Amino acid sequence: MAEEGEAPHPEPSVLASLRHRILHGSSWVLAGRIASIVLGVAINALLARMLTHDDFGVYMTSFTLVIVGAVVAQLGLDRAVVVLVSSSLGVGKPGRARQAIRQIVIIGVIGSVGVGIAMTVGLGPWIKEHFYQGSVAAIVLPLTGGWLIASAIQSIFVETLRGLQRFAQATIFDAVLVDVLLASVFGAMWVAGVRHMGPGGAIGIWLATTAVVAVVASVLAYRHWQGIQGEGVLERGAIFQIAWPSLITNVAIYFLGSGVDLLVLAAFRGHTDVALYGAATRLVTLVATPLWILRGVMPPLIAELHAQGRRRELETALRAGATLAGLPSLVLLLLFVVFGRGLMTHLYGSAFFAQGATVLAVLSLGRLVSVLAGASGITLIMTGQQRQMMYITIVTGAASVGLGILVAPRFGGVGVATATTTMAIVQNGLQLFLVKKNVGVWTHAELSPVALYRFFSKKGVATLAQQLAEADRHRKDSGEAAPGGDQALPTSLDDPDL
Repeated sequence: MAEEGEAPHPEPSVLASLRHRILHGSSWVLAGRIASIVLGVAINALLARMLTHDDFGVYMTSFTLVIVGAVVAQLGLDRAVVVLVSSSLGVGKPGRARQAIRQIVIIGVIGSVGVGIAMTVGLGPWIKEHFYQGSVAAIVLPLTGGWLIASAIQSIFVETLRGLQRFAQATIFDAVLVDVLLASVFGAMWVAGVRHMGPGGAIGIWLATTAVVAVVASVLAYRHWQGIQGEGVLERGAIFQIAWPSLITNVAIYFLGSGVDLLVLAAFRGHTDVALYGAATRLVTLVATPLWILRGVMPPLIAELHAQGRRRELETALRAGATLAGLPSLVLLLLFVVFGRGLMTHLYGSAFFAQGATVLAVLSLGRLVSVLAGASGITLIMTGQQRQMMYITIVTGAASVGLGILVAPRFGGVGVATATTTMAIVQNGLQLFLVKKNVGVWTHAELSPVALYRFFSKKGVATLAQQLAEADRHRKDSGEAAPGGDQALPTSLDDPDL
């Protein structure tokens, strides 16, 4: 029974579902991210001790090629599956979700294999010439291609689970399980007395571990897919209408992050400079972690609230999430600025890595700005604004790479980090502007304890759930479809709802 002064409780199933997505779902993502951070730091600390400085630079180059290459190999389908599955289930069209999953998985696997082969065979000579030095590429490059294929396929199945709002399973198979296995293997090797191995050994272990996790995730996703039954038909072209702008956007985003910037540095400087830059970027992920948690939980909720026309609730959720994410990121930035040299030295086991402290501070500033801007980019993508997000990231990403190329030969890692951070700030400013203009909401942090309490309190969640339940009942009683018709989300920039 509702307490006096509280909003009347909506349907129990609706309230339970919403609480799961906002609170239980975020707790799983948070726990998984924390575990992944601890394990990831341990893995890199071990590898920094087991590889020479040059070999660690080679490993970081391959690691980055896999990250960027996997984004291309996914063809934007990682975003498409979340949008189509979550919105279809949210408006009562499970058949549409089932068709989307089937088609996306088939296309995704073919695309992943194709891109992996193209990188290894077609672009192999060019990659060897620009990013690797010496004969090590003959062993490392084929392993890197296999690692890319396994990673891309793994991500497709993980995002399928996320679209089904299986946050716990998506979190485990996204990174946690891989990190647990890798930390166990490398830790066992260290305990057994292994103090040196080549980059091929490290990359080969990554490949095998990622492939095993991808297979297990595919089995789990298939079981969930079999249980989806009901009405709903996937419109022709719906997948690529979302996927291709998302693909270009995802690739361009890496032009602004610790992806292409490291490859730019690798093209102009030696492996030791790449080792310093790569070591710093691994710590920078700590600053961005709160934002990744937000991005891991919010996409299905954004799609659903927007499809149901609940703008006020959408803005409240987005700004509350950005505020929660911004506070720990600010603390981490201050720690890195003050204690960066000592942290780099003790973590990676050598005073050599202290030289990366300035890069760490500069990149951390850019990540903090991204966190404070909230899920602005995700909001554009999940509300049918893929093209505008694509245009922003193409322009700012190209500018970031161009600036990096200009400064890398003379200023090295610090110059590349400065170029990356500058354009990341520009990008987030543009995203905030367009979200407000086209979607009608703000996503940036609001440092208001009252607003946070209002949203995450029992009354706040109950009120939001009640409003969603009323919208669902009205639509069912009137026979209306979700805003945007069968497509559930607006797919045209001319849509008046944008």
